[in-house]
Amino acid sequence: LDPALEPLLQKQVVKEGGNEVIKLGENSIPYHKDFRFYMTTKLRNPHYTPETSVKVTLLNFTVTPDGLEDQLLGLVVAEERPDLEEMKNQLVVKSAAMKKEIKGLEDKILELMGNAEGDILEDESLINTLADSKVTSNDISEQVKEAEATEQEIDTTRQKYRPVAYRASILYFTIADMAIVDPMYQYSLSWFIQLFLQGIGNAPKSDVLEERLFNLNDYFTYSLYQNLCRSLFEKHKLLFSFLLCIRIMQGDNKVDPVEWRFLLTGGQGSEPTKANPASSWLTERAWAELHNLSLVEAFKGLEEDIIENVTAWKKYFDSSDPQKPERFPGKWGEESDLRRLLILRCLRADKVQDAVMQVVENAMGERFISPPPFDMSASYNDSSVTMPLIFVLSMGADPFNDLYKFTQEMNMQSKFDYISLGQGQGPIAQKMIETAQQRGSWVLLQNCHLATSWMPTLERICEQTNADNVHRDYRLWLTSMPTPQFPVSVLQDGIKMTNEPPKGLKANLTRSFAGYSDDFLNDCQKPQAFKKLLFSLCTFHAIVQDRRKFGPLGWNILYDFAQGDLLVSQMQLKLFLDDYDEIPFKVLHYLVSQINYGGRVTDDWDRRLTDTILEDYMSEKVLKNGYTFSPSGIYYIPESEEHSGIMDYIKSLPINPHPEVFGLHENADITSAQNEAYEMFETILALQPRTASGGGKTREEVIDASAEDILSRIPDVYDLESVGGKYPTTYNESMNTVLVQECLRYNGVVAVIKRSLVEVRKALKGIVVMSESLEQVASALFNNTVPEMWAAKAYPSLKPLSAWVQDLAQRLHFIQQWIDHGTPSCFWMSGFFFPQAFLTGTLQNFARKYVLPIDAISFDFKVVDHLNHEDVKEKPEDGCYVYGLFLEGAIWDPTEHTLAEARPKELFSPMPMLHFVPAQNREPPTEDSYKCPTYKILTRQGTLSTTGHSTNFIISIDLPSNKPKEFWIKRSVALFTQLRY
Repeated sequence: LDPALEPLLQKQVVKEGGNEVIKLGENSIPYHKDFRFYMTTKLRNPHYTPETSVKVTLLNFTVTPDGLEDQLLGLVVAEERPDLEEMKNQLVVKSAAMKKEIKGLEDKILELMGNAEGDILEDESLINTLADSKVTSNDISEQVKEAEATEQEIDTTRQKYRPVAYRASILYFTIADMAIVDPMYQYSLSWFIQLFLQGIGNAPKSDVLEERLFNLNDYFTYSLYQNLCRSLFEKHKLLFSFLLCIRIMQGDNKVDPVEWRFLLTGGQGSEPTKANPASSWLTERAWAELHNLSLVEAFKGLEEDIIENVTAWKKYFDSSDPQKPERFPGKWGEESDLRRLLILRCLRADKVQDAVMQVVENAMGERFISPPPFDMSASYNDSSVTMPLIFVLSMGADPFNDLYKFTQEMNMQSKFDYISLGQGQGPIAQKMIETAQQRGSWVLLQNCHLATSWMPTLERICEQTNADNVHRDYRLWLTSMPTPQFPVSVLQDGIKMTNEPPKGLKANLTRSFAGYSDDFLNDCQKPQAFKKLLFSLCTFHAIVQDRRKFGPLGWNILYDFAQGDLLVSQMQLKLFLDDYDEIPFKVLHYLVSQINYGGRVTDDWDRRLTDTILEDYMSEKVLKNGYTFSPSGIYYIPESEEHSGIMDYIKSLPINPHPEVFGLHENADITSAQNEAYEMFETILALQPRTASGGGKTREEVIDASAEDILSRIPDVYDLESVGGKYPTTYNESMNTVLVQECLRYNGVVAVIKRSLVEVRKALKGIVVMSESLEQVASALFNNTVPEMWAAKAYPSLKPLSAWVQDLAQRLHFIQQWIDHGTPSCFWMSGFFFPQAFLTGTLQNFARKYVLPIDAISFDFKVVDHLNHEDVKEKPEDGCYVYGLFLEGAIWDPTEHTLAEARPKELFSPMPMLHFVPAQNREPPTEDSYKCPTYKILTRQGTLSTTGHSTNFIISIDLPSNKPKEFWIKRSVALFTQLRY
């Protein structure tokens, strides 16, 4: 709240000259005793601090599930049985009138008795009134009883419609939660009720009540799904279907809360007591999750079943469609769709989305996994002068062309104005709207997210638009990227649409070539070369765009490559082909990779990748006959020189391209699918209510047990004075300084964990106030996520809470072993909070030992694949041994001593021990080597910290290779100090 309101909220009233005044700023304003101050908030489910709560009276106007259900029941009965609803309303009025009459009689008797003089038994007037009152009272009492009996009968009939109201209430709170997923997903209750009433009117009729109730539920559920789908991004459509399905199943008590929580969090609990029976294909993470799953009632015996039937489970694991019931070993195929999904989450998370579609299809029908196509005319028909039409934009989306075509269809192109919002454009846009409201024209305001300061004005314009004073043809169209600053009221009252650019290589090429013609293709001095290089350029454009779906494997940072980049490159290509006798490939390559596309690229490793990919698409080899873009030969430049022939070839391409065309390993598809599944579960987890329970325990008991467990596993902070005394700062041993700094950093994490957990346990018992920060810690403990308070003090990590605590305990043990037993002979790279300091310390030791300038020293690298780190007893003469790194996109071949192709379904492989050897004026190898970036976590991207180092990137390591370095660059091969588990 604004500090200027403080005197008002504290009621700091003083007397001046006999009058009560209050100071606001520098002004003294007269204060009237009847003054009341009301404030409203548009925040959804706001959290007010205790300091705010004591100054104001909070009134909660939020709709509740039970309240909404009763409201919707009244609506459905009024529509279906207006006679009952009218009778019910008349009875309510009549009952109130009769009760009022009885009260009047009672008051009259009391008045007469109070005013009576002498003996009341001799007061004839009073006695007669009493007698009349008794007769009247008896009559009314009888009527009230009859009315109540009738009302009960009506209520019994009304209750038969409650399933419809109950279902609708569930649906409303499901769509209300979507605002947490994206700030643009806002839907008002009035819009929902209007849709509900339309559904009642349009649902198939039936004289059989049960059939009619089914029709009402079925029709309205699908109608809501259709209406919402047009405003959802593609990636959220399946999530919404699944959420809808689960909420309905939860309403019917068909979902076990313990199983549901396991599906979302992966389970947190004990570590496996039995050894992994198949470590060659079953990861430790999967085995730990399966162990925790076997503790759930319905999955008892799962762990033993896997140990006894390893071959059957291996066959299931290797299956191409493990989501199908018949693929599950033994009795597990007979379990419900949802329970099979839990097993799939542990073993084959890459197939979770397919299984989710199966769950939705079996529970609600195929139409709930087939979103309706984009239809602008349907959206327009649903709009009105007071309902703006809003395009919610995504990367690369531009609905202008589609809208302009629609204006032509509607004969409105002459009455269509548009403006791109930005600095100083607000007043111009306002005048456009005012003119359009009088003329009956359309106005398009583009990029509302770039004019957040003007949004309150837009909100006021929309609120003040009155249908009676505006031309009926007027429409307001808006485009905006998702932003929390967009006015909620405009979103709730408007028609929201998404129209994302086509995804996939085939759709991208189709879109690019659909804009060309034979005349355009032949309008060049070198038509043959132009056609080949243009097709090659379009394929490159599609490749760099579609690589984004692979997440960090595709690009470290997701870039917004747009159609404009292709357009500029295409113009330059034509220009150089026309003006030069020999094609200047180097110039074209530089322009495309470093300027047109590279201008967007901010990461050095991504720039290397762009450069490498373009080598395959912009060089002399492209013009040779029989040249292919992929090893399989599916992707090539078509022989046909005519536009129709090229389009026919594009139509023949597969809808879902194999990772090989991107230069990636087939495991990339698995990584991409797994990331999508985990992202969906994390999103749904954020929507869960705070009243849930798990494992038969209350939420508070689960949090308390988790806090107690973590406190028991994390040791106390290090004694810095003792560590500093044992390992003093010396000129010849920089590792002492590294150790003390590591202890200092870890102490910061341990202190905040210990303090917050003790406070949370006290707050649960009511000893201290549950502040907002403590509430966040408690929610994170319940959801098995790392609390923000801890993450802010800790090292980067993607692990869930249970794995994070285990990892922290191992790191602290590594540091403690160092303190107790001296500098280790081999260092666990993953155990360092700040590994860059350790590497600098190693270089510093070498520089001081040989009296060399440190800026002339860098690391040489040797892979020690003949030794295990546990067998190393002595430190190397120079440099250091490190272990604990993981390879993604490749494996290390210990027989050939080189990088090799990854094995199917093995996404990460442990890297053997490395010897970091400091060397003066080292020349990096140019051949038979791959410069491999090393990161802390799998996201790859980081930010520049105050130390001058990246928060994620550590160092690049030269690894021997028998393949060209370009092969591994396109594979996005990298090393990591830690994984997601």
